[in-house]
Amino acid sequence: MQTGPRGNEQRLTSPKGSVQLNESAATILGMCNGKHTAEEIVARVLRSRDDSLADDVRAFLDAAQRRGWIVRR
Repeated sequence: MQTGPRGNEQRLTSPKGSVQLNESAATILGMCNGKHTAEEIVARVLRSRDDSLADDVRAFLDAAQRRGWIVRR
């Protein structure tokens, strides 16, 4: 991840291009460091947010894996 040109945005860059991330996505991807399982990430996000986000976090992790942004363990 990189900070965007304005300094207040996070971008994920890859050989396929660059994607601007919202705050939640940047937080989730920041935890994809090999130290946390997907369910641990969901639990950490939920502690700081509304419990209704659980399915959204799981869907984001699934999409990130399909795009090759993360590797699940």
